[in-house]
Amino acid sequence: MNKRKKRFLIAAVVLIAVFGVFLAVRPGRGWHRDLAEYSLDERSFDSEAMVKIEEESGIELPDDAKGLAFHHIPPIDPIWFAKIQLPATSQDSITKQIEALPSSGTQFPKDFANERCGWWPTAMQEVILSKHADNNGSYLDMYLVKEKDDLILYIIYFTF
Repeated sequence: MNKRKKRFLIAAVVLIAVFGVFLAVRPGRGWHRDLAEYSLDERSFDSEAMVKIEEESGIELPDDAKGLAFHHIPPIDPIWFAKIQLPATSQDSITKQIEALPSSGTQFPKDFANERCGWWPTAMQEVILSKHADNNGSYLDMYLVKEKDDLILYIIYFTF
């Protein structure tokens, strides 16, 4: 191999490595957590997770929505599960947004979420609305349910 090709190959490998690090690390934030499997609970559920849910699901959540649980599985076609408590006053708005999403015939296996999230109900009770939907090349399973006096939105998200 001549020197020119060797230098080009080394430069390409370095460039790819630098680009990989750039994608994995956000300035000021360190390692990007979506590159690993992780879970959030009521205490660790942050605004970054809430923004991710809104952007990827296409559902605009009210400001006073409360994240209760989240589980993310990477890498290439990420999957995530979310449990969000909503104010009762947002029921009509959330229902309209979910109904507006295009329906999908795709459905996850029955126990798909239960096998990965201990907090996911084995059977949804008091379902107000459920929908299997497509949103910009992603698949969603959504369940708006009443749990005791709380309005809860469960979402499964999968890119395909």
